[in-house]
Amino acid sequence: MANITLKRTKTEQVLALYSHRITDMVRNLMFEFISNLSQETISTENADTAMEVESIIENNNEIADAIRVDSTKNTIVVLEIEDKDIILNFKSYWYNDQYLYHEVTITSSETFNFTDYALFDYLLENSIFHSEFKGAYINIESDDAQNFYKHELPERSFDDIYLPEKMLTDLKAYIALFDKRQRMLRYLFVGAPGSGKTESLIVLANTLKAQGVTILKVSAAALRNGVKFANILAPALIVLDDIDLDLGNRDDYTQTTYLRAFLDVLDGVEKLAPNVGIIATTNALWLVDTAAQRPGRFNKIMSFGTLTKENIANIIEKALQHIGLEEYLKALSAKELVDAYSDKKQTGAYIYNMTQMLANQIDIGMLAAKSKDILEYMVEDADLLTSLQSQG
Repeated sequence: MANITLKRTKTEQVLALYSHRITDMVRNLMFEFISNLSQETISTENADTAMEVESIIENNNEIADAIRVDSTKNTIVVLEIEDKDIILNFKSYWYNDQYLYHEVTITSSETFNFTDYALFDYLLENSIFHSEFKGAYINIESDDAQNFYKHELPERSFDDIYLPEKMLTDLKAYIALFDKRQRMLRYLFVGAPGSGKTESLIVLANTLKAQGVTILKVSAAALRNGVKFANILAPALIVLDDIDLDLGNRDDYTQTTYLRAFLDVLDGVEKLAPNVGIIATTNALWLVDTAAQRPGRFNKIMSFGTLTKENIANIIEKALQHIGLEEYLKALSAKELVDAYSDKKQTGAYIYNMTQMLANQIDIGMLAAKSKDILEYMVEDADLLTSLQSQG
């Protein structure tokens, strides 16, 4: 892995015997990395400190298929770094017949210019970099490295979103900058639920992932881990959904403990690599702390919600194609209906769902395919929804 600098101690010293308690995921990542390194399917020759695996010994060559309650499994790895040997002892054992623990002990009789903590971090970073998480879509739920999952990203393209041309240009500029300069920006998407924020985010994520970018959906509780992993797995995009709920606002005394960490990331204290970007979303800008909105912390704040009548017509067509009822397109895209959606400032999600509801009602004979009846059904539903929202 390129560009890793190990922390140097004030004086050279012998590595002490030290046990690091590790999770299942860390153990498995390190095992996979060391195994692939020994088989020469990966290489660290471009790293600041390269390494070779001299030998791997599992339970004195008696490989256990499973760890029983009454057994301990040991894997001994002899690594060569800087022409010197380091011994790693991976140990898995049961405690009180209930809890399975994993440890790695690092020891050597020779002198090195780094501490055992630095070596452990170096091994972990290499393990993550060379793992299946590189270039994947992953979810990080907390600062516990165990809560680190690989997911499938829903497929979307720019053909699936209908937004004003200026907004599409801003979204495509995000991709174009990465294409030309390998740089990633920080965008904040603002708009009511259903206005296209999430769909646009998924489109960007799909486009970037196809170019080898790692996508990390990160909770506020896992932001520091998200930054750490994003820098390791770069180029990467950090996705923060509904930040108003996670961060709060000091102006109305709703701030959370995650706000400072978020501001540290935006200010560069928790430094992001140039090829690591952020896209955050919020339902309402006024819910987000003013410090997070300050110029420079986001490269672009995009406001979602305003649809052109052409956008509305395209959403209606897409909704009907999805359920195979295109024969009702003429009735459901009539000018008076499109005008009503526009006048009432309905979101794309509302228009999409209402179109499918109207088409199904017509298809089963519960609603006449007449403009007057269709318009009356939609207006009544929209007014009722507005009334319920105002009561809430």
